[in-house]
Amino acid sequence: MKPRRDDRSGQRGPQAMGDLVAGLMARSGYAQVQSADALQEAWGKAAGEEFAAHSRAGNINRGKLEVWVENSAISQAISFQKREILKQLQTALPDRRIEEIRIKVGRIH
Repeated sequence: MKPRRDDRSGQRGPQAMGDLVAGLMARSGYAQVQSADALQEAWGKAAGEEFAAHSRAGNINRGKLEVWVENSAISQAISFQKREILKQLQTALPDRRIEEIRIKVGRIH
């Protein structure tokens, strides 16, 4: 990041430490990793141990959370609990604005 210019003199001045750290985190992708970890943790709690062991949360796109599961039996079992899981996710991650869960069968690891 470029140092800020002092409005009065036009010279560059020091930046606040928080601004530097935020910029570094954004450039390194650390914030996205933290966000993905938080989503996976929330998914594990909302879905429960059994489902979480056989699934993983993917991306959220336009309010739809993509969840990958190992097989169609897990997909069907999760679909029966989808409303309750969705409510828990909405409570745990209100800023993510999850409106729907889309289940997909595929590799999870």
